[in-house]
Amino acid sequence: MAAEDSNKVLYDILIDRLELLRSLDKDGDSDRRRHVARETKELHAPLAHRLGLYAIKTEMEDLSLKFLDYKTYKYIAHALNEKKAQRDAYITSFITPLEQKLKDNGFTFTIKGRPKSIHSIYNKMQAQHCDVDRIYDLFAIRIILDSPLDREKLDCWQVYSLITDMYRPNPKRLRDWLSVPKENGYESLHTTVLGPEEKWVEVQIRTRRMDEVAEKGVAAHWSYKGVDGKAMNTDKQSVYVFTPTGDLKRLSAGATVLDFAFSIHSDVGCKCVGGRIRNQNVSIRQKLQNGDQVEILTSPNQKPTADWLNAVVTSKAKNKIRQSLKEVEYRNAAEGREMIERRFKNWKIDFTEGDLSRMATKLGYKAVSDLYQSVALGKEDLLRIKEVFLMLDEPSREMREHMPYVPKSPQEALALEVDINVKSVEYNLATCCNPQPGDPIFAFISITKGIRIHRFDCPNAENMRERYPYRLLPARWAKKKE
Repeated sequence: MAAEDSNKVLYDILIDRLELLRSLDKDGDSDRRRHVARETKELHAPLAHRLGLYAIKTEMEDLSLKFLDYKTYKYIAHALNEKKAQRDAYITSFITPLEQKLKDNGFTFTIKGRPKSIHSIYNKMQAQHCDVDRIYDLFAIRIILDSPLDREKLDCWQVYSLITDMYRPNPKRLRDWLSVPKENGYESLHTTVLGPEEKWVEVQIRTRRMDEVAEKGVAAHWSYKGVDGKAMNTDKQSVYVFTPTGDLKRLSAGATVLDFAFSIHSDVGCKCVGGRIRNQNVSIRQKLQNGDQVEILTSPNQKPTADWLNAVVTSKAKNKIRQSLKEVEYRNAAEGREMIERRFKNWKIDFTEGDLSRMATKLGYKAVSDLYQSVALGKEDLLRIKEVFLMLDEPSREMREHMPYVPKSPQEALALEVDINVKSVEYNLATCCNPQPGDPIFAFISITKGIRIHRFDCPNAENMRERYPYRLLPARWAKKKE
């Protein structure tokens, strides 16, 4: 799904939820109202905030508070209404000289004065542990400039300079989202100044384009005319959940705690032993619901297993699990191979890659890596491997018929001859097969150790015959010359 289409689906979901909230007054089921309000507060309002849909977010938060704590909602609303005339008069007294100042400096603009949202005031009351009468910035002024794109930032800062010339700013309350916009694209310049009657007022400065994005977020380029009662599309193929820090995650419908863990990080997924949702421990297979806030529980001893593939639905989780299982197989195979090599070295048995592969086939394994893993996991006995390995090159009847001279008795084998056009040649008996007088033998020209004598059934014989036939020479035991 394209990013724009995905955002459009999310936008439709939010509008659909806002319409539902607006209709809850007619719903007599108080439990249902609280459930919808709580879900909206935990999922939809943060989602609207993420997308930069501040008007939708604000209304959702106010209506959620209304159905979750009607007494507090009504108290704040009453306090604001009771002083509405007084507040409107104050906003006028603040705006009037400011409007004249901006006009004198050649700006084209619109100024809006509005009270803070009920939910915003409620949060301030909670944070400051005070009553609504003690909240100093109950209203905000928004200045919207008609500025060309190439002058937007410059005009905003110039207006900021004019305002702070008229009213003393609080430097700790400056918020510059012009230089570095928010992740959702929000651009604005916020300051809090001390207005008439020593009252603090928040001032927001932005351009017409910035205000469109601030009001409609990623939907600023869509046709937005409010809710008309038509059925909206819903994203039934996704589930939206939150991390403990409030970050939003979108996963495929049917996603589990384990999917969520892998969406955070591969290491978190591989170490996942379960999760916590609504203060309850849940298994890795627990399916997620919209609005769940999920905490992942991990253990350093946890490792992925093959059955985990049945506990996830997202492709990312499946791929990471398969990758982890492969890495475990590679580690086991490397460990098993090392064990075989170390033991063969102790037994003074020479071997090649081809030897090990043939031995694995002889033992019934499809691949030599399967043999290595069985050794690492203790499923295969190394003594059995040795026995099978030493029998690999046992000569067939046909091979024996073409063997060089074999003495009839050990007494005959008093000397050794190698067919080579050199009168005197030095040779050594190979330690890999320890040929004895009377054994069928052949000679092999080694790069570093000269001519070495091997038994015909030496474990390395077949490899030498296949790879270096031009370096093999006939050899035989012969009677000692008198």
